[in-house]
Amino acid sequence: MSYWAKETLLGTTWSGLDWEQKGLSNDQYAIHEDAVAAGRAEERTAGQEKALELIDRFVAQRCAEQDGATRSSENWRPPV
Repeated sequence: MSYWAKETLLGTTWSGLDWEQKGLSNDQYAIHEDAVAAGRAEERTAGQEKALELIDRFVAQRCAEQDGATRSSENWRPPV
């Protein structure tokens, strides 16, 4: 999630993918969105480098708190 949050903050080509294309569960996507918001706030006050560092810490903490947030999404379907 840290990777995708940083891609979104940087506005790369891949940042426009939706949560399913990124392979994220609903819980992971919520962490992603919170991490991007925190990163943008940090970027405004401390710059892009600090924002990217914050995203790594933020995602690591939230993933630890939610045991990886790997529960399946209600929209998840097994591959055919």
